Amino acid sequence: MTGNERPEAGPLDIEFSIVSGSSETMLIQCIESLFNTMAASEYRWLATVTCNTPGDGFAETVRTRFPTVTVIENDRPRGFAANHNTVIEASKARYVWLLNDDLIILPETVDQVTSYLDDPVNHRVAVVSPKLLNPDGTLQPSTYSFPSMPQTLVAHSGLSDHSVTRALLAGVAPLLRRKPGSSRFWAHDRTVEVDTLRGACVAMRMDAVREVGPMVEVALVGAEETEWHRRFKQRGWKVVFLSEASVVHFGSQTVQSGSTSLYPEYLKGALYFFRTSKPRSSYIAFCSALIAMFGVRAAFAWLTRNERTRNAALRYLEVSREGMKLRP
Repeated sequence: MTGNERPEAGPLDIEFSIVSGSSETMLIQCIESLFNTMAASEYRWLATVTCNTPGDGFAETVRTRFPTVTVIENDRPRGFAANHNTVIEASKARYVWLLNDDLIILPETVDQVTSYLDDPVNHRVAVVSPKLLNPDGTLQPSTYSFPSMPQTLVAHSGLSDHSVTRALLAGVAPLLRRKPGSSRFWAHDRTVEVDTLRGACVAMRMDAVREVGPMVEVALVGAEETEWHRRFKQRGWKVVFLSEASVVHFGSQTVQSGSTSLYPEYLKGALYFFRTSKPRSSYIAFCSALIAMFGVRAAFAWLTRNERTRNAALRYLEVSREGMKLRP
């Protein structure tokens, strides 16, 4: 059926929630790929696009190009969780897909994922993500174990950005985490249950969402989904990587094209994850380590007159101090 035609009878199968970033071209490309994919689908569906950058004209463009799409136009930028929660809480669909706008939905992907969720054997699967591909067709790793505090310190220290560190992690991770899906360093060649995965393209079973509740809104660019996935698993629901279905993901376009001040937003999600799962003493020690690390980085950047690095370090420092004040 045509997108956003509301069925007279029977349940709505799928609602797609797309949040715009900084590129009108990518947003239009994403919506077009969705319509192309769903043209031959028998599932009842609709799409909602949230235009998250006020005054950019995206909302009017979407209304003109896709008159059947529901458009939400924010009066101020809101976060990943806040935007998708708005759609989730109002949706009557059986499944809601949370989509970045920097995606190309490939043919049959939606039907493959929905068929998987509809299979009675998978009735306890709450979250499904297809395989993410780079624009050149190569694999984009997307599965992870729940993070540890040392792992998060390394990730935000900047060490993981260096080629030597990345090579070391690629060699060690498969030895420490042999189970497929337990790290990003595997072939992604089979369907597996995982702890957590990237939130760029996920299908949510709404029965599970209504039981577990929405994402907690703590950041602008995402990172809340890890804690959300943990809640699903605590309630006996499954999070699954589906290798048979694929989408193209250009990857972090909003952050890459915007200010580096957005990067510390990812730390907010990690802080919430640990604050709600670790003993108070461990959480305080973790925040203290972050404060020390970013304090040293800010001081060194000041001495070397690297204003950009100093500003980023100060923003990280601010997020860490705020995290310390919050009660675990």
